[in-house]
Amino acid sequence: CCRRGGCGARRRHRLRLPRLPAGTRRAEEGGSSFLLAPLLRPHGPRDQPLMTGEHSDLQRGLLAPPSSLRFGSKRLAGIAVLAASSIAAILVSRTWAIVAVAFIAARDPQSSSQLQQPQSSSQMQMQQPPPSPPPCARQIWVIRHGEKSPHPAPGSPEVHGLNATGWSRASHLARLVESGHWPRFVALFASDPGRPPFALREVQTVQPLAALLGLPVNDSFAQSEGEQLAAAALLAARDRCGAVLLSWEHCRIPALLRALGCGAEHCLRCWPDGEYDRVERVELLLREEPSGAPAWRVRAMPPAAEGFGGDVEGYRGYECVDPAHVATTRCVMPDGTELRPPLRGEAPRVLDMASGREAGREAGR
Repeated sequence: CCRRGGCGARRRHRLRLPRLPAGTRRAEEGGSSFLLAPLLRPHGPRDQPLMTGEHSDLQRGLLAPPSSLRFGSKRLAGIAVLAASSIAAILVSRTWAIVAVAFIAARDPQSSSQLQQPQSSSQMQMQQPPPSPPPCARQIWVIRHGEKSPHPAPGSPEVHGLNATGWSRASHLARLVESGHWPRFVALFASDPGRPPFALREVQTVQPLAALLGLPVNDSFAQSEGEQLAAAALLAARDRCGAVLLSWEHCRIPALLRALGCGAEHCLRCWPDGEYDRVERVELLLREEPSGAPAWRVRAMPPAAEGFGGDVEGYRGYECVDPAHVATTRCVMPDGTELRPPLRGEAPRVLDMASGREAGREAGR
C-alpha cells in the first residue's frame, strides 16, 4: 500500500497500470509509478510496511528501477509523435521513389530495367561500344579473261568463249577468294557480251566468283568504253569500301589502267597474247587538300599473279599491234614503241604482228 494516505488516496495516472500478480507490491516516488519485484518474506506479517526504518533508503536504492525505465506521459507522447513522423517520412520517400521509377520507365523502358536489376561485370562489358572497324582497302584489281583456243572450230562455243583451261582458271580464282588469299570483292565488272566484239570470255571468267560471293556481274560497258568503266569502278571502290575486280580484254587493259590513274611502267606495258596470269592493281587513297577539303588519289600497287599457270603455248606475238586493235589500244611495247591511236592528220602505222615493230610501210600502200 502507498504510504501517502493509504491505498484509497492513490493518485490515478494516465498510464493504466496492469494487474499485478500475487506477491508484487506497488510504490510511488516523485509522481512516477514503477513495479517492484516480488519479495520473499519468510518471516513477519503480510501487512508490515515494505520500506520502514533505517532500511528504507537502502531498499529504495536497491529496488528502484533505473531512470531509463521510467516513462512519463509527456515523454511517451513525444516518442509516439517521433515514430509517426519517421513512418510518414519512410512512406513519402517510398512513394517518391515509385513515382520516379514509373517516370523513368515511361521515358526509357531499358533504363528502368537497368535500375531494377543489378548488372554483372560480363553484362557491363557486353554493353560497351564495339571497337571501330579497321579502315577498308579501296583497291581495283584488273585481270585478263581466261584462256581461249588459238584456232577454234567454226561454230564452237570457244569462238567467243573460254576453252577448258579457261574454265579451270575461272574456278581457280573462286578458290583464291574462298581460301582468303584474295580479298572478298564488293563489285565485279566485265565487258558487255552483247556489243562488239561479242566476247563472252570476260563474263565467264568471273562467273564462279560471282556465284561464290553472291554478287551480280556488271557487264554494261563495251570494250571501247574503258573510261566510263574506270569511273564506275572508282565510285564502287570508294562508296562500297572494298576491293573491285575488273575482267577485261588484254589489248585494252593498259588504256583502262591509264583511265584509272595508274602511270607506272608496268601499268602501261602491252600484254603479250600468251600472258594470262598477270594481275594489275591500284589503290584509292583519301587525303586532305591544304584547303581542308577531302581529295582522292590513285596509287599504283606492285603487279601480282593468279598462280594458275604461265604463258600459254600458241601465242608468241602481240595481237594488240593489229591495226584493228590499235584504234582502241594505247600501250608500250618491250622495245619502247608506243601503240596508240593515230593522231588527227597522221597516217596509221603497220606493225609486225609477231614483234610489234613497225614494218616500214604505211597502211594502204
